[in-house]
Amino acid sequence: MPHALVLNSASKANTTGGTFGDVLAANSGDSLAIANFINGGARIVKMWGIDSDAVAELALTDTRSDSVHDPQYGVRMNIPALVPGGAALVGSHDLIDSPSNIPVYAGDTLVFTVTTSNADDVLVSWMTEYDDLPGTFGQFASWERVQALRETTIGLRCAPVASGTAGLYGTARALNADDTRLTGGKYYAVLGWTLQTVATTITIKGPSTGNNRVGLPGGALTLDTTMGFVQLSQDFRKPLIPVLNGYDAASYFLECADGEASTSPKVDLFMYQLSANPVGP
Repeated sequence: MPHALVLNSASKANTTGGTFGDVLAANSGDSLAIANFINGGARIVKMWGIDSDAVAELALTDTRSDSVHDPQYGVRMNIPALVPGGAALVGSHDLIDSPSNIPVYAGDTLVFTVTTSNADDVLVSWMTEYDDLPGTFGQFASWERVQALRETTIGLRCAPVASGTAGLYGTARALNADDTRLTGGKYYAVLGWTLQTVATTITIKGPSTGNNRVGLPGGALTLDTTMGFVQLSQDFRKPLIPVLNGYDAASYFLECADGEASTSPKVDLFMYQLSANPVGP
């Protein structure tokens, strides 16, 4: 059963404005469609977003009433973008957080419509957990297993930069581009990270995430996500902490997507070096 955790983002720069007058489009490499899984289930386990210029209201809909109630407005969520700090200084607000979740179903397509002011920049990111996603293999560990195998703790610098177009991913930056201290052959659990400045979304992807993005918000209220993946794992009582091998550092990439253009939050990943692979029997 290939367990998977997949992050997607949708955005729109320079909105038209008006009551649910704009529809967000999937970022490059991402999708609004729910993957075609066969066994088990799937659910959105975390969602966050930003309107960098003003307050906004988001409506999440799809075709399943047992997912989001109805196709008119579905789940409505406010984005109080000016609190705290004012426009361009907030980064992100949590919209769906653990242990709550929204079940989703194979073949459905999510739709995000948004009420904004004219010329706003809007970005929403969400993570979907799949019990069994064919064609991918994610290595995720439980907090209990990670704790039992801890050898030492490391904070690793990686500095991705957001795109010059608000809402889009910037250039992917290799995990070892700024800090080369990971040891080949050792396993590392990515517990979370800290940022110097706000950003809407930070993601990591590589071989053990099935080359799917996983990530966390980096807003003013969530600037310190040192234990972000640990918290997610504990809330759902499932193995949701990403694990990687130091040999593969050059094959892992961080990306930043933000409601503002070209931001550089400077990420320090908070990681445990482990004595063995925590995934499997």
